[in-house]
Amino acid sequence: MFQIPTALRRPLAVAGAAVVGLAAAVVLGSPASAHHPVVSGTASCVEGKWQVDWTVANSEKDLAGDITGVTFTPTATSETVKVGAVLPAYTGNDAVLKTTQTLDVSVTEATLSVSAHWLRNGKNINATKSATVTVPRGGCRTAKPGVTFTDDCTGDVTVVVSNGTEATGKLRYAVQVDGKSVAKGVVEIGKSSEPIVVPAGEGDTPPVITVVSHGKEIGKHSWTEPEGGCVPDIEIEQTCDTLGITVINPPNGLEFDLVFTPNTGEPQTMKVEKGKTAKVTFDASEGLVVTPSVGEDELEPIAWTKPASCEATPTLPKTGANTGAIAGGAGGLLVIGAGLFLIARRRRLRFTA
Repeated sequence: MFQIPTALRRPLAVAGAAVVGLAAAVVLGSPASAHHPVVSGTASCVEGKWQVDWTVANSEKDLAGDITGVTFTPTATSETVKVGAVLPAYTGNDAVLKTTQTLDVSVTEATLSVSAHWLRNGKNINATKSATVTVPRGGCRTAKPGVTFTDDCTGDVTVVVSNGTEATGKLRYAVQVDGKSVAKGVVEIGKSSEPIVVPAGEGDTPPVITVVSHGKEIGKHSWTEPEGGCVPDIEIEQTCDTLGITVINPPNGLEFDLVFTPNTGEPQTMKVEKGKTAKVTFDASEGLVVTPSVGEDELEPIAWTKPASCEATPTLPKTGANTGAIAGGAGGLLVIGAGLFLIARRRRLRFTA
């Protein structure tokens, strides 16, 4: 794997509306009593490879299930269709799980098997369903070279160059960042290059990555935030007795340790993981201020404010400066969320498998 000094983005492909429509048709035609996942997929050719847009729906319209088993053949991983994911009750085209699997042209078929569990009226119900999709008719052979760009939340872009399966010779290529060559290579007929990682730069504007062959551009890209976002959401819960801080990390979010240090009491460490929610709680006291930090970088402090409902004696509503403080609270949460992302990205933290 090449390692290159610079940066970029590019989102992953999303499942098509045709897949969702197919899943809906299957769900509507399923017996109401047969609890099972509804698995379907649609194949398409993409730049010398082929991909399957998988959809997993719920046979039940009034009861969500839990995914207990997932098997991709050939092996693959997914951020949405995975063990532990909730299989939502089918209420429409948005209530399905979608994922995309990309395969080499040498692979002729792909299978996805999904197991799920329901609890209805105290009874445990388990079921497994699978679907197999074959390469599009006629295959996905091409004489044209292809380039794929994959972005992550660190700002890195992974570049893979492919030579056509019906090309007449080897493909010589060069990867350029803002016009400067950073990597070169040769790809055999029907093969792909090793992943070339272009790291994020320091500027706010992502550089332009261009792949050329014999002076002709065959791919061009700039970093784009992955689907689902990168910036974590922050929720603050103020009660009469506690200050609660919740961090909701998106599926593609960065992973890091977040330390909350109160001005009185012991610090608490939160492990922020992609696609998960974490929470810390502090005992409330007058003047309590909690400062979040990542490593040596501190974020905007969070102060506990006693809710008006905690007052023993009714008081008149406060206006003016207090109203401004409340309004500023939402803005403060945005600042904290954005700050977490920027600090974690600058520290070059990576996802864990």
